[in-house]
Amino acid sequence: MTIQAGTYIETAFSPDDADAISPVIEQGLALDDKVVIDFTGITFFTTLFFSTAITRYVFELGPEKYDQVFQIVGLTEVGQTAYDHSLEFAREEYQLTPEQKKARIAAIDSFLSEG
Repeated sequence: MTIQAGTYIETAFSPDDADAISPVIEQGLALDDKVVIDFTGITFFTTLFFSTAITRYVFELGPEKYDQVFQIVGLTEVGQTAYDHSLEFAREEYQLTPEQKKARIAAIDSFLSEG
């Protein structure tokens, strides 16, 4: 299934953008088919969008299956960089042990409570 992102979103910027395209991604996954998402024409990107809409599937599918299922095309240079950072973070998080995840959450909670 090929998804023309521009049909559903004008930017790949916010959680609202992620919410707008997520049902279509879910439809593609339900077909048990390769999901190609074409971002041609979209020029604003954030890692938050990619983490919320796409790379979260690394956790659900595992990195290998994610690579088999998803293909992201039509990104600008900035979009590719944002996507790459989001994907790298998701892969790193996936590999953490439960103890490492707890330590990371504790560090973030500590940082936030200091503010």
